[in-house]
Amino acid sequence: MATAVASRSAAVRRWGAGTAAIARLLVAADAPLTGVAIAEAVGVSQPRASQVLKQLAVHDAVRATESGYVGRQARLLDLYRRRARPLLVQPESYWYGTRPAAEQARRIVALANDERRLIAFSADLAPDLLVPWRHPTLTVVYTAESLVLDPAGLVPADGRADATVVVRWTSDATLLSPAPRWPREVEGIPVTDPVQQWWDLLDLGGEDRAEAAERLRQAILGREIPTRR
Repeated sequence: MATAVASRSAAVRRWGAGTAAIARLLVAADAPLTGVAIAEAVGVSQPRASQVLKQLAVHDAVRATESGYVGRQARLLDLYRRRARPLLVQPESYWYGTRPAAEQARRIVALANDERRLIAFSADLAPDLLVPWRHPTLTVVYTAESLVLDPAGLVPADGRADATVVVRWTSDATLLSPAPRWPREVEGIPVTDPVQQWWDLLDLGGEDRAEAAERLRQAILGREIPTRR
Protein backbone atom coordinates (compact mmCIF):
# COMPACT_ATOMS: atom_id res chain seq x y z
CA MET A 1 0.00 0.00 0.00
CA ALA A 2 2.79 2.46 0.91
CA THR A 3 4.50 1.76 -2.42
CA ALA A 4 1.28 2.42 -4.34
CA VAL A 5 0.75 5.72 -2.52
CA ALA A 6 4.34 6.77 -3.23
CA SER A 7 3.85 5.90 -6.91
CA ARG A 8 0.71 8.02 -7.16
CA SER A 9 2.51 10.93 -5.46
CA ALA A 10 5.41 10.69 -7.90
CA ALA A 11 3.00 10.61 -10.84
CA VAL A 12 1.57 14.02 -9.97
CA ARG A 13 4.80 15.67 -8.82
CA ARG A 14 5.21 19.08 -10.44
CA TRP A 15 8.31 20.00 -12.37
CA GLY A 16 10.70 22.68 -11.25
CA ALA A 17 11.85 25.48 -13.54
CA GLY A 18 14.97 23.61 -14.68
CA THR A 19 13.06 20.49 -15.70
CA ALA A 20 10.48 22.52 -17.61
CA ALA A 21 13.21 24.49 -19.39
CA ILE A 22 15.02 21.29 -20.40
CA ALA A 23 11.77 19.87 -21.76
CA ARG A 24 11.15 23.00 -23.85
CA LEU A 25 14.73 22.89 -25.13
CA LEU A 26 14.40 19.25 -26.19
CA VAL A 27 11.08 19.93 -27.93
CA ALA A 28 12.75 22.67 -29.96
CA ALA A 29 16.00 20.85 -30.75
CA ASP A 30 16.50 19.41 -34.24
CA ALA A 31 19.75 17.64 -33.40
CA PRO A 32 21.07 15.66 -30.42
CA LEU A 33 22.30 17.76 -27.48
CA THR A 34 24.99 16.78 -25.01
CA GLY A 35 24.35 16.98 -21.31
CA VAL A 36 26.88 19.83 -21.08
CA ALA A 37 25.10 21.80 -23.82
CA ILE A 38 21.72 21.25 -22.16
CA ALA A 39 23.00 22.40 -18.77
CA GLU A 40 24.56 25.54 -20.25
CA ALA A 41 21.48 26.39 -22.31
CA VAL A 42 19.07 26.34 -19.38
CA GLY A 43 21.42 27.51 -16.64
CA VAL A 44 21.57 24.45 -14.41
CA SER A 45 24.50 22.34 -13.23
CA GLN A 46 25.56 19.36 -15.30
CA PRO A 47 24.66 16.90 -12.48
CA ARG A 48 21.18 18.45 -12.29
CA ALA A 49 20.76 18.19 -16.08
CA SER A 50 21.80 14.53 -15.93
CA GLN A 51 19.29 13.88 -13.17
CA VAL A 52 16.48 15.49 -15.17
CA LEU A 53 17.41 13.57 -18.32
CA LYS A 54 17.29 10.30 -16.39
CA GLN A 55 13.84 11.20 -15.06
CA LEU A 56 12.61 12.03 -18.56
CA ALA A 57 14.06 8.77 -19.90
CA VAL A 58 12.02 6.83 -17.33
CA HIS A 59 8.92 8.35 -18.94
CA ASP A 60 10.17 7.51 -22.46
CA ALA A 61 10.45 11.23 -23.24
CA VAL A 62 14.15 11.27 -24.16
CA ARG A 63 16.67 8.82 -25.54
CA ALA A 64 20.45 8.83 -25.45
CA THR A 65 22.48 8.52 -28.65
CA GLU A 66 26.20 8.59 -29.37
CA SER A 67 25.87 12.28 -30.29
CA GLY A 68 23.76 13.31 -27.33
CA TYR A 69 20.17 13.35 -26.12
CA VAL A 70 17.13 13.44 -28.39
CA GLY A 71 13.71 14.39 -27.09
CA ARG A 72 10.55 12.53 -27.99
CA GLN A 73 8.69 15.71 -28.68
CA ALA A 74 5.07 14.55 -28.50
CA ARG A 75 5.76 12.71 -25.25
CA LEU A 76 7.53 15.75 -23.80
CA LEU A 77 4.52 17.93 -24.62
CA ASP A 78 2.18 15.49 -22.90
CA LEU A 79 4.35 15.50 -19.78
CA TYR A 80 4.69 19.28 -19.90
CA ARG A 81 0.93 19.67 -19.94
CA ARG A 82 0.53 17.51 -16.83
CA ARG A 83 3.55 18.55 -14.79
CA ALA A 84 4.69 22.06 -15.68
CA ARG A 85 3.43 25.07 -13.74
CA PRO A 86 4.78 28.62 -14.03
CA LEU A 87 6.58 29.67 -10.85
CA LEU A 88 4.92 32.87 -9.64
CA VAL A 89 6.21 35.36 -7.09
CA GLN A 90 2.63 36.32 -6.25
CA PRO A 91 -0.83 35.43 -7.60
CA GLU A 92 -1.51 36.58 -11.15
CA SER A 93 -3.18 39.98 -11.57
CA TYR A 94 -5.95 40.94 -13.98
CA TRP A 95 -6.26 44.02 -16.17
CA TYR A 96 -8.77 45.34 -18.68
CA GLY A 97 -8.31 47.53 -21.74
CA THR A 98 -10.59 48.55 -24.58
CA ARG A 99 -8.00 48.68 -27.35
CA PRO A 100 -7.21 45.72 -29.67
CA ALA A 101 -4.97 43.06 -28.11
CA ALA A 102 -1.93 43.92 -30.23
CA GLU A 103 -2.20 47.61 -29.36
CA GLN A 104 -2.52 46.80 -25.66
CA ALA A 105 0.58 44.63 -25.99
CA ARG A 106 2.60 47.38 -27.67
CA ARG A 107 1.63 49.84 -24.93
CA ILE A 108 2.72 47.28 -22.33
CA VAL A 109 6.01 46.76 -24.21
CA ALA A 110 6.63 50.52 -24.22
CA LEU A 111 5.89 50.69 -20.49
CA ALA A 112 8.19 47.73 -19.76
CA ASN A 113 10.97 49.34 -21.79
CA ASP A 114 10.55 52.62 -19.91
CA GLU A 115 10.67 50.81 -16.57
CA ARG A 116 13.39 48.38 -17.70
CA ARG A 117 11.24 45.34 -17.08
CA LEU A 118 11.79 42.05 -18.91
CA ILE A 119 8.49 40.67 -20.24
CA ALA A 120 7.23 38.05 -22.71
CA PHE A 121 3.72 37.50 -24.06
CA SER A 122 1.98 34.15 -24.24
CA ALA A 123 -1.57 33.07 -25.15
CA ASP A 124 -3.86 34.36 -26.58
CA LEU A 125 -1.79 36.94 -28.43
CA ALA A 126 1.51 35.12 -29.07
CA PRO A 127 -0.03 32.03 -30.75
CA ASP A 128 -2.04 34.40 -32.97
CA LEU A 129 1.23 36.02 -34.05
CA LEU A 130 2.88 32.65 -34.77
CA VAL A 131 0.04 30.43 -35.99
CA PRO A 132 -3.13 32.53 -36.45
CA TRP A 133 -6.27 30.64 -35.45
CA ARG A 134 -8.48 32.67 -33.13
CA HIS A 135 -9.00 36.34 -32.27
CA PRO A 136 -7.11 37.16 -29.04
CA THR A 137 -9.39 38.16 -26.19
CA LEU A 138 -7.28 37.43 -23.09
CA THR A 139 -3.49 37.47 -23.02
CA VAL A 140 -0.94 36.31 -20.47
CA VAL A 141 2.21 38.38 -20.05
CA TYR A 142 5.12 37.07 -17.99
CA THR A 143 7.34 39.58 -16.20
CA ALA A 144 10.56 39.28 -14.23
CA GLU A 145 9.48 42.07 -11.86
CA SER A 146 6.28 43.60 -10.57
CA LEU A 147 4.36 45.26 -13.41
CA VAL A 148 1.43 47.64 -12.92
CA LEU A 149 -0.42 48.47 -16.14
CA ASP A 150 -2.23 51.71 -15.31
CA PRO A 151 0.35 53.79 -17.25
CA ALA A 152 -0.35 51.60 -20.33
CA GLY A 153 -4.02 52.59 -20.27
CA LEU A 154 -5.42 49.49 -18.58
CA VAL A 155 -7.45 49.27 -15.38
CA PRO A 156 -7.60 46.53 -12.74
CA ALA A 157 -10.17 43.77 -13.37
CA ASP A 158 -11.86 41.50 -10.84
CA GLY A 159 -10.77 38.25 -12.47
CA ARG A 160 -10.06 36.40 -15.70
CA ALA A 161 -13.66 36.68 -16.85
CA ASP A 162 -13.42 40.49 -16.82
CA ALA A 163 -9.81 40.84 -18.01
CA THR A 164 -8.03 41.31 -21.30
CA VAL A 165 -4.53 40.86 -19.82
CA VAL A 166 -3.23 38.51 -17.12
CA VAL A 167 0.09 39.54 -15.56
CA ARG A 168 2.23 36.75 -14.13
CA TRP A 169 5.26 37.86 -12.15
CA THR A 170 7.55 34.86 -12.37
CA SER A 171 10.73 33.84 -10.61
CA ASP A 172 11.60 31.61 -13.58
CA ALA A 173 13.76 33.65 -15.96
CA THR A 174 13.64 30.88 -18.59
CA LEU A 175 9.95 31.62 -19.20
CA LEU A 176 11.02 34.97 -20.65
CA SER A 177 13.40 33.42 -23.17
CA PRO A 178 12.25 30.87 -25.78
CA ALA A 179 14.41 27.89 -26.73
CA PRO A 180 17.02 28.90 -29.35
CA ARG A 181 15.02 27.66 -32.33
CA TRP A 182 12.00 29.89 -31.73
CA PRO A 183 11.66 33.66 -32.27
CA ARG A 184 12.15 35.96 -29.29
CA GLU A 185 9.76 38.54 -30.69
CA VAL A 186 7.20 38.92 -33.46
CA GLU A 187 6.21 42.31 -34.86
CA GLY A 188 8.12 43.98 -32.05
CA ILE A 189 6.31 42.01 -29.32
CA PRO A 190 8.46 39.70 -27.14
CA VAL A 191 7.01 36.20 -26.88
CA THR A 192 7.56 33.21 -24.66
CA ASP A 193 8.34 29.69 -25.86
CA PRO A 194 5.63 28.12 -28.06
CA VAL A 195 5.42 25.19 -25.65
CA GLN A 196 4.44 27.58 -22.85
CA GLN A 197 2.03 29.34 -25.20
CA TRP A 198 0.39 25.96 -25.84
CA TRP A 199 0.18 25.27 -22.09
CA ASP A 200 -1.36 28.68 -21.48
CA LEU A 201 -3.98 28.24 -24.20
CA LEU A 202 -5.15 25.09 -22.44
CA ASP A 203 -4.91 26.75 -19.03
CA LEU A 204 -7.05 29.71 -20.10
CA GLY A 205 -9.66 27.22 -21.30
CA GLY A 206 -12.54 27.16 -23.73
CA GLU A 207 -13.34 25.04 -26.76
CA ASP A 208 -11.93 27.53 -29.24
CA ARG A 209 -8.67 27.75 -27.29
CA ALA A 210 -8.47 23.95 -27.23
CA GLU A 211 -8.68 24.00 -31.03
CA ALA A 212 -6.04 26.74 -31.21
CA ALA A 213 -3.84 24.72 -28.83
CA GLU A 214 -4.08 21.65 -31.05
CA ARG A 215 -3.17 23.76 -34.07
CA LEU A 216 -0.17 25.18 -32.21
CA ARG A 217 0.88 21.72 -31.03
CA GLN A 218 0.88 20.45 -34.59
CA ALA A 219 2.85 23.51 -35.71
CA ILE A 220 5.46 22.83 -33.00
CA LEU A 221 5.80 19.17 -33.94
CA GLY A 222 5.65 19.86 -37.68
CA ARG A 223 8.19 22.71 -37.48
CA GLU A 224 5.74 25.15 -39.05
CA ILE A 225 6.68 28.04 -36.74
CA PRO A 226 9.23 30.52 -38.13
CA THR A 227 12.69 30.04 -36.68
CA ARG A 228 14.67 32.72 -34.87
CA ARG A 229 16.57 35.08 -37.16
